[in-house]
Amino acid sequence: MKKLLTLSALLLTSTLVQAGGYQLQEYSTTNMGRAFGGAGIVGDDYSAIAFNPAGMDLKNDGLQLGTSWIHLRSVFSGNLDNNPAKTGQAEIRTHKFIPHFFGQKRINDRWTLGAGFYVPFGMATYYTNKNWFAANHAINTEITAMDLALAPSYKLFDNLVVGASVFAEYLEARLTSTGSDMNAHDNTAPGYTLGVMYKPFEDTRFGVTYRSKTTHKISGPHYLGNFYGMDKTKLVLPEHVLLSAYQKLGKFGLSAMARWTRWSRFDKLNIQSEALYKRTGGARYNVPTVDEDWKNVWMVGAGVDYYYCKNLTFRAGVAHDEGAVKRPRTRTARVPDSNRWLGTIGASYQKNNWQLDFAYGHMFWKTARINNTSSSDGTTLTGKYHSGLDLAGISFQYNF
Repeated sequence: MKKLLTLSALLLTSTLVQAGGYQLQEYSTTNMGRAFGGAGIVGDDYSAIAFNPAGMDLKNDGLQLGTSWIHLRSVFSGNLDNNPAKTGQAEIRTHKFIPHFFGQKRINDRWTLGAGFYVPFGMATYYTNKNWFAANHAINTEITAMDLALAPSYKLFDNLVVGASVFAEYLEARLTSTGSDMNAHDNTAPGYTLGVMYKPFEDTRFGVTYRSKTTHKISGPHYLGNFYGMDKTKLVLPEHVLLSAYQKLGKFGLSAMARWTRWSRFDKLNIQSEALYKRTGGARYNVPTVDEDWKNVWMVGAGVDYYYCKNLTFRAGVAHDEGAVKRPRTRTARVPDSNRWLGTIGASYQKNNWQLDFAYGHMFWKTARINNTSSSDGTTLTGKYHSGLDLAGISFQYNF
């Protein structure tokens, strides 16, 4: 049942890439290039729907389609139950593409409507050796939360815009370990985003965004050795508050962001499910409660754009992101989460009504120590993870 536990641990942790606990935000190539500084209020792509819907006011009618590529490599060194025969290294390697799509239409001087599809939470970790010495803790983990959003923005005054989105979020996951295989999915959960953008001067902007929590009731078949059952649990993906700022100075644009995410909601994982029954009848496997004890986290970042000419822009950024796991005891083999630094570069090329965006980044993780005891078999995995992550993005915009 470690599977379902981790399912939540994973879901709740969500990025193969960032925002503590694996929260994704790689649905904007332009924002990626500046390490997400000024997210939602810079006005050079159509992703404001996801970051701050008030920022839609900065663009006219258009569409955007893109994808981000993520490559994670993590190496574990340690042992299981201090057993010399179960000591050594194991490697995680993951390649994933994360798509996004946005579009918007200006109704009049005050109203703009938009729609978007993006992935705000998602994770995949694959151990290259499925028979590694702690395969009872984890082998493969895949989790994806997908949002379909509709959003209006309204200009209250020339310098003040408000926006909101409602979204439907679908979640699916698969977790495997030795002798255990679980698939889970959720009926769509609703959520909303509220945003404000204030422009005290023509080239100065500030933004505040609140994204609500989403509550998922996940279920799916679970096979554990000779046992089988339908697992069910409630999983809450946390709310966050995003602060953004942007200032243009001649050929340069300076941007910053700070985001607070309430991962402390992931305190205990209570599996509200039927027991796993032995396939031959008789005995049954009871599901334990797991202490997760995550903490609230901050991510802060800053970026710069250089407007080289009318058609070409270069950008770069740096960000620091806190890990949500408090201590080695609650860090799992599926989620080797820790503090990290992100450095990025990017560029945009415009021609007529088209814009092409590129971005690349690398994430440096702090060494993540683990001393985690499996709730399913009582074995303890001790050691440390050294992780690094490359990400790249490409997107196309068309302005009507």
